[in-house]
Amino acid sequence: MNILNQKNNQWFALTAGITIAAVGVMAPSAKAATYTLDFETGADGGSILYNTDGTLQGDQWADWGLTNISGINDRHDGAAKLNLYNTNTWGRDNDLRTASYTKSNGTFVDYGTPAQGNVLIIQEEDGKSLQSNGTYKADDEARGGHLDFDFAEAVAFNSFSLLDIDDNGGGITVQGQKADGGVLDIDIDALMAEHHRVNGTNESAAQGTSVTLAGVTMTQVGNRQGDNSMFKFDVNDAHLTSVRFSYPGSGAISGLAWDTIDDVPQEIPEPSAMAGLLMLGLAGKRLKRKRDKAAAVSNA
Repeated sequence: MNILNQKNNQWFALTAGITIAAVGVMAPSAKAATYTLDFETGADGGSILYNTDGTLQGDQWADWGLTNISGINDRHDGAAKLNLYNTNTWGRDNDLRTASYTKSNGTFVDYGTPAQGNVLIIQEEDGKSLQSNGTYKADDEARGGHLDFDFAEAVAFNSFSLLDIDDNGGGITVQGQKADGGVLDIDIDALMAEHHRVNGTNESAAQGTSVTLAGVTMTQVGNRQGDNSMFKFDVNDAHLTSVRFSYPGSGAISGLAWDTIDDVPQEIPEPSAMAGLLMLGLAGKRLKRKRDKAAAVSNA
């Protein structure tokens, strides 16, 4: 190998290294946002929005990517009216009570589950909940139904919590539509059976214990099983566009959480690397002229 060819090879190796460095730089991706819906505030941090009949407006968290909450009431097989039940106060359905309080007669009552505030229910439409002022008094539907959460685009669905859902005869499911077209099936009854098998039915002893099936971990939050009980469900690696909660009877959703998914980073060259490439290009032209001149001399 002559000296000219050796220099050419060294030059091409240097050029390739800088080119790789230039195109290998990644543009920063959009940062994911985490949302926790606990039904205490609207998307802007303000008050919850209600319809004129006192039921919940399902599209008020659209700014979080949750375009709508809707459902079906199995009592009449029609569109469900959504409502929020305040679990910290006395109401029509005290199976949904949480926290503790002292009655006017001095009796202390502990419902065994930490205070949850508002929880989402399918409003019961049995003719007894509609008040004289035309609004509904919150009470969950004893005949069940389902609740749908629809997202504008796929989200990383992280967790949800359910209240008073393990004593209504079975058939509770959570189904998520995956971004790839598949379906995430969560069998709440199977998780409950496994929880009882592993951790027992002693309510206090099972507090804080967990079981995991098919990538879903269920944890008993308070010291109750049955009425007033609450369970949290952590979901692993689920990119979903919608989620459906189905109940054969009463029950409530205490909250759910999800992350938006990062945009795919784009490859872009750094300005300094681009400048280097331009300089290399000019220098390369000079080298080519020298190489051609040397070749002409040797051929003369």
